Amino acid sequence: MLSMVYDDGGEVSSIYWPNPYFSYWQNSRKIYNFSREAELDSSGHFLASDNATFDAADLGDAGVRRRLTLDTDGNLRLYSLDAGDGGAWTVSWMAFPNPCIIHGVCGINAVCLYTPSPACVCAPGHERADRSDWSRGCQPTFSNLTFGRDEQVKFVALPHTDFWGFDLNNSEFLSLDACEAQCTGEPSCVVFQYKQGKGECYPKSLMFNGRTFPGLPGTAYLKVPAGFSVPELLHIHQWQTDGLAIQEDIAGCDAAVPEVLLNVSSTARSSNQGKSLWFYFYGFLSAFLVIEVFVIAFGCWLFSKKGILSRPSELLAVEEGYRMITSHFRAYSHSELQKATRKFRAEIGHGGSGTVYKGVLDDDRTVAVKVLQDVSQSEEVFQAELSAIGRIYHMNLVRMWGFCSEGAHRILVYEYVHNGSLANALFQSAGNSGGLLGWKQRFNIAVGVAKGLAYLHNECLEWIIHCDMKPENILLDDEMEPKITDFGLAKLLNRDGSDSGLSRIRGTRGYMAPEWVSSLPITDKVDVYSYGVLLLELMKGKRVSDWVVDGKDGLETDVRTVAKMIVDRSKHGDGGWVADLVDERLDGQFHHAQAKTFAQLAVSCLEEDRNKRPGMKSVVLMLISADDESRDHEYPEI
Repeated sequence: MLSMVYDDGGEVSSIYWPNPYFSYWQNSRKIYNFSREAELDSSGHFLASDNATFDAADLGDAGVRRRLTLDTDGNLRLYSLDAGDGGAWTVSWMAFPNPCIIHGVCGINAVCLYTPSPACVCAPGHERADRSDWSRGCQPTFSNLTFGRDEQVKFVALPHTDFWGFDLNNSEFLSLDACEAQCTGEPSCVVFQYKQGKGECYPKSLMFNGRTFPGLPGTAYLKVPAGFSVPELLHIHQWQTDGLAIQEDIAGCDAAVPEVLLNVSSTARSSNQGKSLWFYFYGFLSAFLVIEVFVIAFGCWLFSKKGILSRPSELLAVEEGYRMITSHFRAYSHSELQKATRKFRAEIGHGGSGTVYKGVLDDDRTVAVKVLQDVSQSEEVFQAELSAIGRIYHMNLVRMWGFCSEGAHRILVYEYVHNGSLANALFQSAGNSGGLLGWKQRFNIAVGVAKGLAYLHNECLEWIIHCDMKPENILLDDEMEPKITDFGLAKLLNRDGSDSGLSRIRGTRGYMAPEWVSSLPITDKVDVYSYGVLLLELMKGKRVSDWVVDGKDGLETDVRTVAKMIVDRSKHGDGGWVADLVDERLDGQFHHAQAKTFAQLAVSCLEEDRNKRPGMKSVVLMLISADDESRDHEYPEI
């Protein structure tokens, strides 16, 4: 359990791990646990007495030393030291991939933005309390003013921003005006959080644990004096409205970087709105003149080659902030993606869910742009689901960089993986010895895919069922490491096991579990079944439908026939039955024990009864044990 401790008096508050709003079964932790014991074994598996568990990204790798550390930023990290890799410590697991969820990381009156390293900014009307330490937060610049009658205060909107905790009360089914009135009439209220939909209202007494990122529901309304000047700022962020976003990295604070505001809406709410029209008109003219003067001054600096070299201008700071924001998961406009893909010309793939195009973004990143088809979700639901997927990171999963949801467009932006799909490498390399996958590569691909699926099924903030595991949805990077793509396109599975939304048949013929055509609920075991088919195809180098079983050439072979054949031969055949299942193009260059494990695992994964299929974490452990050639392996009879 991780909590934040205040400097003054040592008071403990604000538990942030595990999530205090989750039930014990959602956190997978026991509540009646009087022992405080935990074990991190040599393979990288952690298990505590309250059932808390996680695995290192390099689970099972031999010769790796590990340490579990609560770092100074409040994040719990597992480090791995590989003596064969220069002796460097690398992070192999962390409690919070998004550090902004950690409480107090930016201090009071500040907001944390994940970019993807945490960056802090002061809330509007506040400045740094200590430029060398963000944990000290920010202090108000209007400290000499007081909040009095209603007309003396107004509110500044901070979209997609939240200050966790310190609620004075909470209400539902309130209008925005009613929620604002609550905060206006309460002297101790400094900000209120409002969420559309249920009309949730949270007046707060303290601006602490501030955070903002795409998809975060609700808007924070900051209470400021009526005389506070809200800057008129340019729109530079896809998921903010009229906001300035210059950030200062927590790990590298620099006193030369100017103080900034975050996410400031220019439509501040005030009780004197009727008197503000002329104010805005003259304000616009004044702002126009100021901008004109600024452009002239900047031109003088540029031509004289002074000023721009001696200190950073505000314009450069804005551009730098924009680059920081656009380097992580974000929303793209349709015109941006049209430009990146040259009007969607370079098609590199097509499937049931949509068409994939190759593109190059303005920052020279090569991406794969997938245009989805038949997506009926609203823009809000689509963005909410993708906000969870965009925070997922694993070495065996293709990274999603962003999305587009303008109008009827539903487009996903992924990292580009250069070596194409496993299907191309495995099935289309016949006669091409240079492109043939060796046994070691096939085994590593099987392990990597298993680790990726285990992460989706067990480690994510939301349990995710892929629902369409096949070689076409496995990409190979420059090192021939596998990366699963198209995960999360099916409905996300809730932590409580709700799967009512997974009723429509999904997947590809030949890889679909029997549950899809029956009335049984859909669970992660459908992915296990598809993985079993994948193992058989990795062994043979052919699609299962193309196998020749019992001399029946020319007939399409089904998965159950192959599984039954493996069982029969393992019981009644000689020791050569394993070699018969391996790709002939390998000329016998394969590891017999690993191939036998492949066959046995495949049969287990292809059980008709889903309850008899292993979980993906068990599959990973069995494959890792087969990879350790120095140990005696005992393989159970099928």
